[in-house]
Amino acid sequence: MNAIAVARRSAETRVRILEAAGEVFAERGFGGAGVDEIARRAGVNKAMLYYHVGDKAALFAEVVTTSVGRIRAAVGAAIAGQDRPRDRFRAIPRAFVTTVREHPYLPQLILREIAAGGPNLPESAFSEMAEVMRLTASTLEDGARRRAFRRVNPVVTHLMLVGSLMFMANALRLKDRVANKLPIPPAAADDLESLADLMVDIALDGIAVKKV
Repeated sequence: MNAIAVARRSAETRVRILEAAGEVFAERGFGGAGVDEIARRAGVNKAMLYYHVGDKAALFAEVVTTSVGRIRAAVGAAIAGQDRPRDRFRAIPRAFVTTVREHPYLPQLILREIAAGGPNLPESAFSEMAEVMRLTASTLEDGARRRAFRRVNPVVTHLMLVGSLMFMANALRLKDRVANKLPIPPAAADDLESLADLMVDIALDGIAVKKV
């Protein structure tokens, strides 16, 4: 096996480990997750896992940082292709939804750790989170400068939008049980994409400059 093939195989193994770890950490949290279970799901032995990533703490740090980094990259790419402030703002939650579709464990993983107070969150993850907020802030600032948006608190706006989507991504698993108790129109609780568009419409109605 040549060097290129070895490098490719090593990279593929690392991806499998990180994906398996993301699922287990999301389901059980840092304290409840076991390296044995992660290795089993990834199809590797523990020695291979430690070789590619490191111990449990290093693995968790890598998974969380990579997860938030995926959101940051998706949001950055999405807004770069838009010029109008409203379109850029709408692209933010859509990019989040796309990332969640590719990595379904992501909202549960992040919300579980935040709910615990973030004791295991590495600084690298906070840096990625700050970058995502910066992208939202720059979109809002551009909209305010072009008189499309009112000036609003960018951190609160970001948390309101993305935080709500993270919660809803988890809550959708309960939608059938909730729908039996509350008069929710089917279209409003159909999927994450429609919920994202609904949330953006509500947010835009609040931040848009009203024409007199």
